[in-house]
Amino acid sequence: MRRYTKANNVINQFYTIAFTHRNLDVSHIGRLHIEMDEQQARFETLKEVLKVEEVLFLSTCNRVEYLLITKNPLSATFLQQFFHTLYPSMDEELLDFYASNAAIMQGMDAVNHVLSVASSIDSLVVGEREIITQVRQAFEQAKAMKLSGDFIRVLIRHTIETAKRVYTETKISLKPVSVV
Repeated sequence: MRRYTKANNVINQFYTIAFTHRNLDVSHIGRLHIEMDEQQARFETLKEVLKVEEVLFLSTCNRVEYLLITKNPLSATFLQQFFHTLYPSMDEELLDFYASNAAIMQGMDAVNHVLSVASSIDSLVVGEREIITQVRQAFEQAKAMKLSGDFIRVLIRHTIETAKRVYTETKISLKPVSVV
């Protein structure tokens, strides 16, 4: 019989909602960017409305990702409410578009995705080092806004350590390769 610890339960409540060059055109990704001065209010509202315990928002020139801890499964209804809460001025057709085009990962798949992103394995330019800084900055912003908690803190700490090892112990960053 397999025993579930608190950590196992929390990891199963960890999700990533990702929009990258793999599932969306860059022009559509740009519409999901939220200006820094609006992030705290929008994500606090999201946490309250959808009972999200932790959230981290990563927005770069070619990716927007949301890392979150929630006991709620990411159903179609959840995704509709998620995007409606974060983007209240967006029309319903566009909200449906984003909800149906989101790449969603849960548990260890979500953890592995975050590791791949920070290590630039899942980047438009494989081997570029800027993403590790962007992940760290996104975490620092979430932490400063009190949007993230222990799980995301530990995840990002290990993610940064792992990404540094990937860059220093492999040759991935010697000749970055564009996926395009």
